[in-house]
Amino acid sequence: MFTIEILYRVILLQLILQSGDLGPKWFHVALRAMVLMARSNDLVKSHHIAEIIGADPTYLRKILIQLSKTDLVVSQGGRYGGYALKKESCQITVGAVYRALSATPPTPHWTVPATTGSELFISLIISKAEEEFQSILDSYTIKDLVEQSHVIK
Repeated sequence: MFTIEILYRVILLQLILQSGDLGPKWFHVALRAMVLMARSNDLVKSHHIAEIIGADPTYLRKILIQLSKTDLVVSQGGRYGGYALKKESCQITVGAVYRALSATPPTPHWTVPATTGSELFISLIISKAEEEFQSILDSYTIKDLVEQSHVIK
């Protein structure tokens, strides 16, 4: 049985998919790779993931290497190696993936030349928007993405 919250999430995901905006390329590549890893009980080879999601294998490996430096993905080299989630999919938030890969720190307002006097206020607006954005991302897990991939075709 669907609760209002689950129904809201399904509708929101459908709207996002219909709009065609998957965000930065690195972000949606990482999320789709993690969905594939979540579906597998074994290590998944990067070239296999790249083929399925239509990503450049080298680009994908860079993302997976970055994720394996965190507590999100485990990697094993060699012939029988590959990548897997380090935690259960319900324990990995979309926000954690975003933070693991977004290496660009925010620009502190005091580093911008004070030309209009609005720099601090602009900084506060951007900080608040980023907090809200990450809060929304933290409300979803990789498990949610896996479950929705069966609902939304």
